[in-house]
Amino acid sequence: MKTRRSLLVLVVGSLILLLVGCVSLPQGGGVRTGPDPEQHEQSDAPFDYDPEGPRPGAARVDVVGGYLLAMQATPLSTAVAREFLTERASTGWVPEKSTVVYGTQSLERRGRAVRVDLADTVRLGGRGEWLGDTTGGRGVQHDLRMVRERGEWRISDPPDALIVPQEYFETRFAQYFLYFLDRSAQILVPEPVYLPRGEQTPTLLVRGLLRGPDEEVLGATRTFIPDRTALDDLSVLVSDNGTAAVPLSQQILDLDGTDLDMALGQLAWTLRQVPGVETMQVSVDGSPLNPPGEGGDQDVQGWPELDPSVNWASQSLFGIRDGRVVTLVGDQERRIAGFFGTEDSGLRSIAVDLAGERVAGVTDNSSKVLVAPRAREAGQLPNASNANVVLAGATNLLPPVWDIYGQLWLVDRERGGANLAVVRSGVPTELDVPGITDQNVRAFELSRDGTRLAAVVAGRQRDRLVVARVMRSDGGKVRGFSPVTRLPVGSLEGDEIRDLAWRTPASLALLTRPSPGESQVIVALIDGSSTLGEVATDAEVFPDKAVRIVTSPASGAPVYVGTTNRQLFELGASGRWTVASVDSGLRSPTFVG
Repeated sequence: MKTRRSLLVLVVGSLILLLVGCVSLPQGGGVRTGPDPEQHEQSDAPFDYDPEGPRPGAARVDVVGGYLLAMQATPLSTAVAREFLTERASTGWVPEKSTVVYGTQSLERRGRAVRVDLADTVRLGGRGEWLGDTTGGRGVQHDLRMVRERGEWRISDPPDALIVPQEYFETRFAQYFLYFLDRSAQILVPEPVYLPRGEQTPTLLVRGLLRGPDEEVLGATRTFIPDRTALDDLSVLVSDNGTAAVPLSQQILDLDGTDLDMALGQLAWTLRQVPGVETMQVSVDGSPLNPPGEGGDQDVQGWPELDPSVNWASQSLFGIRDGRVVTLVGDQERRIAGFFGTEDSGLRSIAVDLAGERVAGVTDNSSKVLVAPRAREAGQLPNASNANVVLAGATNLLPPVWDIYGQLWLVDRERGGANLAVVRSGVPTELDVPGITDQNVRAFELSRDGTRLAAVVAGRQRDRLVVARVMRSDGGKVRGFSPVTRLPVGSLEGDEIRDLAWRTPASLALLTRPSPGESQVIVALIDGSSTLGEVATDAEVFPDKAVRIVTSPASGAPVYVGTTNRQLFELGASGRWTVASVDSGLRSPTFVG
């Protein structure tokens, strides 16, 4: 619907930047894992809005209309909106519990009540997490009871929600991330939220972070911030020199050493998203809290080792040529040292671990998986024992995937549906993911933080994009999965999704077919707040049938598509596709992961 599409203008702007504005080689700029400060500043509404309170003698419908209008105060404040409530209702009203965004609204008097009908709605959770349309398209309806108080009509039962129109949401809210850690504490995990921009943004971000991960993802993520840690002065203030003052309660003093450093890393990555914040000063009872040996304010651009895109991962492009694994070093293509670079193993597809040290290869008949080290020294002679068979007797294996724990993920497309296995210490273990296993899986990828498994499930009428959270032990062993979530695909539901890849730690690039003989690359956000039907980017339609998308969440990584004749095309900053410098004929082009 037109109004629903308009609701996501803000999201679409972010997707354009993710897909086109930062897809060139490193000299073209990197992909941010948080909101772009310049974009936020440019899209801010040009003026603040201070709504009027209730007028004397106002009719019931006018009181409700004023109440809805007052929730559009800018900067965000509910002080005036409370004036439309009874004293008792004002005291008990908790609009922070959720946010309802609507396309249209209508008011109608119903006896002593006023009915509010909201259409084209989406809902945000208590800390801004996207819940989508929870009504199945029916919209939201409230019958607000009106009572006389001191001779004036007032609302006695307001819903515990901030209720705002889509125009307000588009201009005043932006997507941010709360940063938690994977179970092994190696890498940050972004959890998307939508929050109003302005002076209150740092406070809302820190409050959301202090609440810890949602209960349903505790098996996938963790936090080092102790339970019941709170903001001592209720707010985070940012000085003119860009220092965010974060006054925390005494629970944070329970941490020391590495645990304190991890907690500060979470705070820094969460606050660095706010335009103008350059340093932070965490304090308890007015005394700065700094790790041993450190003093003064802390740079929020620190803690690069926790980067959710994995800053130590190899950024090389790999592939298969003439049966051997090659890598691109600048403009030069070289065979890798080791078994796969010397022996023609008849490989169909490959995956390289994040460090670029181990290669997994699927044989040409898609039945066997070999793993061999990539020798560091070119003079080292390989032999047959360098390659280990980790799986045999498969039916139709998809290209494998490595996770941050050095485990290999395999999906075998059998006639009855897909089987999923994870190879740990050379031993494969089959795993069940309802909604992915036993389905017709076309492609799959694992996020670099290891907490999200994304897959394209083919259907008779439409393909489905689904995501499951991965639950692990602290050592990285897979313990289970959350229920699969289907990410909506809007008006492209009838079209084919041929392939997918992680574009940033919080977004997926999808290779779709808008029409026969054409291909289109589109970005989808992992919380479902974008739908493919509403995403219109500057990336031109690729006038050929592409079968593979090749990119990575690393900063500055290019976006390629591969055709059936094994030719690569690169997406430029202008949104146009050009022939890549890689010679045609490269099989299974891939970045690490």
